[in-house]
Amino acid sequence: MSDQTSCACPKCTCAVNDNAVERDGELYCCQACATGHADGSKDCGHNCSCGE
Repeated sequence: MSDQTSCACPKCTCAVNDNAVERDGELYCCQACATGHADGSKDCGHNCSCGE
């Protein structure tokens, strides 16, 4: 596991933990962030609006 502590999604302020989603060597707090919000989601479900 890497030393990364925050989600790699550019606008996301969430921390990552042992349940992080890994994609291209980076860690994301959820699948929506890992796919760049390709599903059209406006947030990650953790109280931020990183998909807007």
